Amino acid sequence: MKLSGISERIRSNFRHSTLSFIFIIAYVNIFPLIFGPENSIVAVIFTIMMSASMVRDLTATPVKHLFLQSAVLVWMGIATFLVTTLPALFSFLINFFTLLLILYAFTYEYSNHIYFPYILSYLFLIFISPVHAGQLPMRILGMLAGAVSIMLYQWVMGRKRVQETARDVLTEMIDDICQYISQRTAGNPQKPDLSAMRHKLCRLSRTVYERRKKTLCVSDAGFSMIDAGRGLEHLMILIQEFPETLSGQDKIFLSEIVRLLNQMRIFLQQEGHVLPSLETSLFYELKDDKTARLLYNSFVYIRDRLLHMTDPQSRTHYRKTALSLKVRLQAALDLSPVRAVYALRIALLLSCATLLVQLLALPHGKWLLFTLASVSLPYADDVPVKMKKRFLATVIGGLLSVVIYTFIPSSAGRTAVMMLSGYLSFYFTDYTETFACSTIGALGGAVFMSAFDFQAVGNIFLIRIGYIVAGIAVAYVINCLLFPYTRAMATRQLMKKYKGITELLTKVCHSEHVDTQLYYNLVIQAHLQEEKLTSNAHLEEWGELPALLAEYRAKVRQAHRGRIPERADAPVFESGHLAT
Repeated sequence: MKLSGISERIRSNFRHSTLSFIFIIAYVNIFPLIFGPENSIVAVIFTIMMSASMVRDLTATPVKHLFLQSAVLVWMGIATFLVTTLPALFSFLINFFTLLLILYAFTYEYSNHIYFPYILSYLFLIFISPVHAGQLPMRILGMLAGAVSIMLYQWVMGRKRVQETARDVLTEMIDDICQYISQRTAGNPQKPDLSAMRHKLCRLSRTVYERRKKTLCVSDAGFSMIDAGRGLEHLMILIQEFPETLSGQDKIFLSEIVRLLNQMRIFLQQEGHVLPSLETSLFYELKDDKTARLLYNSFVYIRDRLLHMTDPQSRTHYRKTALSLKVRLQAALDLSPVRAVYALRIALLLSCATLLVQLLALPHGKWLLFTLASVSLPYADDVPVKMKKRFLATVIGGLLSVVIYTFIPSSAGRTAVMMLSGYLSFYFTDYTETFACSTIGALGGAVFMSAFDFQAVGNIFLIRIGYIVAGIAVAYVINCLLFPYTRAMATRQLMKKYKGITELLTKVCHSEHVDTQLYYNLVIQAHLQEEKLTSNAHLEEWGELPALLAEYRAKVRQAHRGRIPERADAPVFESGHLAT
């Protein structure tokens, strides 16, 4: 990396990294004062969990998520106590059940996974800081405090996430349309990047999906956010259909569209509190009746959705679904093959490895388990890449540790190095870089009071790399040779699911009475699946996917048109459409 890139990374991350580091230092020092020194590791794991939890928005239903986090974390505290005190067979069964629960609950088919911090924390509690019966009550209280910490961190760091996402994504979509219009009026007939617009629409659906109170329970504001994005996407498609060679009147009309979009942009950025009404005459004076009606209806629809999206009452109003309890339970308990297969495979692997380490009383055997948990990923395709990065990071971090800790034998100096390595990790994003920093910290802990010369420190490094290599080898055999679950297999299953979702969505649109919650749930599911399919297809170099997605989108679009009785080729979106 060039020096300019390094300096820019430091400048852009300095404030956040420094404040985060200060917060972590304060948290891990205050926590043991309240809950006892035996729970120092609990403080460490919660600093990891708080940061990792930000990949999802838990602030929409804080009480629900506080209860769920508390239940999972308290059970983790109880389970780790049982695993370290009960006979091997019972320990194995408790381990398997707990790991299966964590892996399935915190692995997501369409979003970033957050299972690893929970798995790592669970193993920390078993191998680094186990407790006896007298210490268990305080451990449970510490876990409850951790659940509260996670939710408070979510509230402080992410309470405005949904508003910021809606504002930023919709503004980006408006800017994309304005930029395309600018290119067209400048004489550039190049087609717009509709895939980029679709990706932004999927981001809106993901935000609404994470903010829902429960399955089939989305607010009116959530509906309007998605519809505003769909309206802007449709507007881009309509503008794309303008003649390749624009007339003077076309250019005037497009400039008026830019003006109207800028009004919406100002409204979204809260630079203006009123969204001006549309002038019907403006459209019909500059274009023929059909084109004017298409564009006018689109603008009316987008404006209406933006107003509803920002209405405080819409944020707290939830339309009841008419679906039966059975259907709602089926939707809520929808089993994911990807998550189930992965959870079963890794829960069994880690349970067996934990049993082996305990029975053989392997010194530093925890490094084997941490490696297995780290490189065992849902898709077998990703395992070799993660293996190489972990091995490379271990070598880099280990060699640096041997040099550093040999020349710094004092406990104060080694503590400073461990803290510095933790701080520097904030400036890195690649796994090799961050884990190299973690290796320096981990080896610092291992040699802290027992190894002082070059040979002693080097021996600890060789032991660590031996466990890492063993963990990598076992993970490769299990995940890639014996029980491989590839991205291609998951993509084929997801494509069948997507086809079923779009077919059901088409039927719903043709129904006389539409259940609003069901309709938008299908729309959101379709968007999430499209995004995952597109990502998988890119990695798998599946060139046929865009044509397949376009085919299913066209069927859904035509079904939307059929909802409007005025004429068969009416615009996809119209004010009041599907407002039930």
